[in-house]
Amino acid sequence: MRLLSQIGLVALLIALIAGGGYWTMGGKPDSGRLPSPRQSNPVAVETATTRLGTVTEIVTAVGSTRAASSVQIVPSTAGLVTRIAFEPGQRVPVGAVLVELDNASERAVVQEAESELANLRAQIARAESLRARNLLSAADLDELRARLGMAEARLAAARSQWEKRNIRAPFSGVVGLRNINLGAYVDSSTVLTTLDDLETVELEFRIPERYFNAVKAGQKVTATSVAFPGRTFSGAVHEVDTRIEPATRAFRVRAELPNADRLLPDGLFMAIHLIVAERHDAVLVPEEAVITEGGQSYVYVVEADAALRTTVTLGQRRDAAVEVVAGLAPDVEVVTKGQQSLRDKAPIRAVGQRLPNSGSGTADRRQPS
Repeated sequence: MRLLSQIGLVALLIALIAGGGYWTMGGKPDSGRLPSPRQSNPVAVETATTRLGTVTEIVTAVGSTRAASSVQIVPSTAGLVTRIAFEPGQRVPVGAVLVELDNASERAVVQEAESELANLRAQIARAESLRARNLLSAADLDELRARLGMAEARLAAARSQWEKRNIRAPFSGVVGLRNINLGAYVDSSTVLTTLDDLETVELEFRIPERYFNAVKAGQKVTATSVAFPGRTFSGAVHEVDTRIEPATRAFRVRAELPNADRLLPDGLFMAIHLIVAERHDAVLVPEEAVITEGGQSYVYVVEADAALRTTVTLGQRRDAAVEVVAGLAPDVEVVTKGQQSLRDKAPIRAVGQRLPNSGSGTADRRQPS
């Protein structure tokens, strides 16, 4: 009996289906249509156009100035200081006397050698007259001439010792502070002062090894210092080290800065800016057009009133613009405002467009020295 009831129920269902399915299990009529999806309204956005421009990549480091030539002035002999002939900060020419030591004994030796030499010259003059009349042998005249040669050598040595009592500037430059006073006893271990050639100053700094192939002699550098607010000093790379320092993974660079007015002293701390790359055909996009999520960057490209999500690879950032290394071409319209309401291929309505700014940008990579 139960089996017959089940068979009847199945037959009834088959009949309902064959009749067009007009009734549902709830007994209500079915329209026979699926509800249509809700249509999205276009999203109001602002856009801008990608452009070509120049991107300059700059590495910033720190370093200290060093005079082109710098020495400590020390005497080569001992003695008492009798004269100090310079003022701190004074510019002196090469050979200028800076300090004089007592020279009484040396002067006396020179005077004695000069007197001996004058006497021998007079003797030789008489001997040559006698030799001309055969009143003196050639051997005697030769002996006098030999003595004259030795006297000249003694005078030269005496004058050299006297000259050592004058401590002179080995090159043109600016002298430092006085480290001695009149009457002080000095020797070869005493630093009298310093002398710096500041016509050109050298800057030594370190930058990371990844820039090793990008730095060459002659590249332009600029430098600034808190000692000269608002002023920039320009120069060029002079030397590049051939080794990478294992501890820092950096290499040394030396630059030269002209310093004709001698404003820059030795040892001044400066911030250095070095141009390591310059690209004149870089694709630039406004910074606000870029969205970064999960380590990936993308922009919305405008195409036929729709926003296409496009993955991009970025380069340098500067001046409210971003360099796009891959993923975008120039003269492409991108969304700059309203991205938060967008999804891929969403319909959009542009309500404004930014004008492209000037076609240049600079990337600044700050590095420790």
